[in-house]
Amino acid sequence: MLIYNHSVVDRLLSCLLKDSTLCLNSKYPFDPKANDFCTQMHKYVWGSIVNLAKRGYKVISIMDLEEYMKSYATVWSIYNDNGGRAYINTIMKLGDSKNFDGYYEQVRLYSAIRDYQSLGYDISKFWDINKKDEDNIAGLDDVKVEDVINHFEGLQVGQRRKYSRTTVKEEYVAGTNFEETMESFKTSPLIGNSFQSETLNGIFRGMFGFILRVAKSGGGKSILSMADLCKCTVTEYWDYNKQAFVKNKSREGASLFINTELEIREELDPIIIAYISGVERSHIIDGRYDEGEEDRVSYAGKILLESELYVVDDPEFTCESLVETIKDYAFNKHIKTCCYDYVSNNGFVANSISRETKIPQREDMVLLALIDRLKQVQRETGISLISSVQSNGAEDNMDYPTEACMAGGKSQVRKTNGTLAMFPPKPKEIESTRPMWTKDRFGVPIEPNNVCHIIKGRGSKYPKYIKVFQKIELGTGRTIDLFCTDKNNNPIKVDKMIIEKE
Repeated sequence: MLIYNHSVVDRLLSCLLKDSTLCLNSKYPFDPKANDFCTQMHKYVWGSIVNLAKRGYKVISIMDLEEYMKSYATVWSIYNDNGGRAYINTIMKLGDSKNFDGYYEQVRLYSAIRDYQSLGYDISKFWDINKKDEDNIAGLDDVKVEDVINHFEGLQVGQRRKYSRTTVKEEYVAGTNFEETMESFKTSPLIGNSFQSETLNGIFRGMFGFILRVAKSGGGKSILSMADLCKCTVTEYWDYNKQAFVKNKSREGASLFINTELEIREELDPIIIAYISGVERSHIIDGRYDEGEEDRVSYAGKILLESELYVVDDPEFTCESLVETIKDYAFNKHIKTCCYDYVSNNGFVANSISRETKIPQREDMVLLALIDRLKQVQRETGISLISSVQSNGAEDNMDYPTEACMAGGKSQVRKTNGTLAMFPPKPKEIESTRPMWTKDRFGVPIEPNNVCHIIKGRGSKYPKYIKVFQKIELGTGRTIDLFCTDKNNNPIKVDKMIIEKE
């Protein structure tokens, strides 16, 4: 029994011969091991088209195809045994490039069903082995890939809701078994994963639930979010005081960074390595090191490889793609923390939400919907989730930032466990707090260059709008907490919290 539609594959290959750039277009991802094609003839024609496309061929003639295949004895033999030129001439008449999207969706539909079959799922809803192939094929006319995925995911969600200890929806009488809950807090207090800032740990009880960071464009959102992710992920990091790499006692386990804007190897990896090694990122990307730094960077690369910090690049994200990615890594890679780089409207997410609601979406509605989905998936998976959003400029005219400075509207804050805004200190804040400045080991006052304004801390024992003054080094992502004030720049005491694994 082969779950396959030879005819639609023939038409798809016809389109690819006429425009081979389609097989390299990220809009149409194919199985990298050619498992979308189940016959040797189809596999070899597909493989030849891909390799010629990579060489710059945009339209592939029979002559081009055969010249390439002749270099490979097995490929050439299979090609000729299956009709060769006559086969290619026939399929070239079948496919209409205007219908490529339809051919592609059908081919991927059959691949999806085969994949679920190989994983041991009962696929009889879509393909009945007791029926003829043509009847099964006819039965898939109105079925989409999403229908198949939703069916099997629905089965899994049902089991997960039944057996998982982390659930989104539960019914109970308030107060039931509270004595047990009270006792459990004595051994396992309600604390999230660790920020690199012990002060923020004290305010938010760690990175608990969904934490949102607000900043100006270019204000260091991605760098500091990645530094927080490193704090609860990497196995070791460079300790400036000890002048050595030390074990990271705050490591919780594997984590995920969902990237939307940065170049992952040229920009993202150096940010992470700079944090681990304590070496300025500019030294790394310039390839010029001070004494001892190159060895530190090299060792940091080994630490990163063993730390299980996964990166997914998703610039064309939608709500669905983000939720699916987070669930996949939470349930299959067992991540403990996720950082979604940057809450924004890329056009794809707006179109997706508009199709779902049948209503055109304003910018604020899109961002709110995205924040809402992130909170839902955080609750469902039980991981810690951090993300960032850009400010709207209103903070420039505020004595202290509030939720009104968030791009997309202040309603987003309702969906988070904690929200903080970070901006450079204003002249008034510098002058008001100068007596609070501490000195470095050389006796030089440390001037703060960043202020974290606490907009919301669900469950926090501290009031809203307190300020955490910091010295941040964007070259390494490292942060030093200096002192705290209330919203009027009066000093207040905040208990720091060190979160470490036993």
